[in-house]
Amino acid sequence: MLGTPSGCQGQSILSGVPQARPDSRHHNASVGVRTVSRPRVRYPRCMATTQILTHEIAEALRCPFVPEAIERLATAEGYLEHLWPRLAASVETAGFLGSALYMADMALDAVEEVYEPLRSPEEFPLDEAELEQVRAVLDVFHRVQPQLLLLVAALSEAWGRPRVGGHGRAEPREPSERERRHLQTEVRFASPDTPPLPEVVAALNVEAPPQLYRAVAVWPGYLVTAWEELQHLTTYPDFRRRGRALYYYARSGARFLAEPVEANPESLRAAGLSDAAIAQAKAALDASLPALATMVMHATAMRRGLGLTEREVVKPQ
Repeated sequence: MLGTPSGCQGQSILSGVPQARPDSRHHNASVGVRTVSRPRVRYPRCMATTQILTHEIAEALRCPFVPEAIERLATAEGYLEHLWPRLAASVETAGFLGSALYMADMALDAVEEVYEPLRSPEEFPLDEAELEQVRAVLDVFHRVQPQLLLLVAALSEAWGRPRVGGHGRAEPREPSERERRHLQTEVRFASPDTPPLPEVVAALNVEAPPQLYRAVAVWPGYLVTAWEELQHLTTYPDFRRRGRALYYYARSGARFLAEPVEANPESLRAAGLSDAAIAQAKAALDASLPALATMVMHATAMRRGLGLTEREVVKPQ
């Protein structure tokens, strides 16, 4: 049940998270990877085809809505059409999911160090059914955002390299009841002017509230109460450092994609993308990547505030 959402002052949401690098050139030591030259193709813009593709990507991430980062990348004509077939093979591997879940555990380690909730879940102005709905939505973001971070980081890393990936195992990820449940979860998005979203925008110094915050703002009583504590998270150096660590971990993980990917400007141009589309893709990557790392941290803090602290990969002894 996929649905597409509608589309300052204060400390930046990106505090402690590196901004996207300029278009520097790096060299990849990938060897033994056979590449096949492709004919130059011009990609016509078809809205229906683009929507089908973005929903396909969302479903591959086991996400019941189209993530904003994918919407942004879809504005670059031909970009996702060209790259997704190769990326899809990596997203469907156990290694890709395992790396994403390891990042979720990394975020929890840091959150537990700096954030001790001041109220119990029962003190939120919600009934038990509403609390479970918030938890269900947060569980979707908890699993989807690290995967999305890995995907966008790989594309960003590929921008300045001949190719990335090809060193991961092609072992398929196993279907799970939890992911099937996520695809059936209704995730709605509150209007950007729903309190306290204007305060969130000002505090995080962003142009619009992130999807994570809009999703939980559907329950204003929850977010108004939670925001009293969440707004202070970026003042903690350890919290900012871990967001930065997630950023770098995700970028370094690009080499472990199961399939190699070529996504630098030269290869995109050779594949038929226009200079305008290539520029749009770069802008979308730069706008999405640092914020994704930060939102992984915020989703983890929200879950901790509702008593959800189970690790995904690294289980305590």
